[in-house]
Amino acid sequence: MTVLNVREGYRLWAATYANENAISSLENRLAAAMTPSLGGLRLLDAGCGVGRRLHEAGAASALGIDISPEMLAQGAARYPSIDTMAADIRQLPLPDGCFDVIWCRLVLGHLADCAPAYHELARVAGAGARLVVTDFHPDAHAAGHRRTFRRAGAVHELEHYVHDVAAHLNAAEAAGWRLSARRSAAIGPAARPFYEQAGCAALYPAHQGLNVVLGLAFVREA
Repeated sequence: MTVLNVREGYRLWAATYANENAISSLENRLAAAMTPSLGGLRLLDAGCGVGRRLHEAGAASALGIDISPEMLAQGAARYPSIDTMAADIRQLPLPDGCFDVIWCRLVLGHLADCAPAYHELARVAGAGARLVVTDFHPDAHAAGHRRTFRRAGAVHELEHYVHDVAAHLNAAEAAGWRLSARRSAAIGPAARPFYEQAGCAALYPAHQGLNVVLGLAFVREA
């Protein structure tokens, strides 16, 4: 199995990325439970992929940024009404304090150091803004699971760095974020159909109960 850097990996994955899988399904539920009502608020999806989360998000305004032009191109074809731009979350071409809610979902594990991203997201967040971060859970990595995708019958692994909870919290606090909630999503009945669709139903009992997504919610200090 090859290990791909983020740009190459998402270039290859872009065409099928919108298809739901066990991790994305569990992550969607977790993030929804940690996100405040978006009515009347300005939303940034930092690492939006194809932008499917922004479609019908319900915010007063919404912007998605991603480092992969191929992912954004797929999104533009599928969801032409959403606004996106190509950018690195560590250096956003955006003014200070312009968002009320920020999503950074399954992104920070692709960075060797998550601290610069927390600082940059704090810069573009208004006072009292909310930040929802999800990451591939350290428990899943310790159990041998990896960030992978299939293309043309081959399995590819994405470059990934393990940030434990302490690393996230230390980086966030240094950037001016205060933790408001912490949750995890584990393999359970909702994920079983994805195992069956992938022809891996025999693995489900061994994986059941394993934490695979970490969720952290923060508030921007004034």
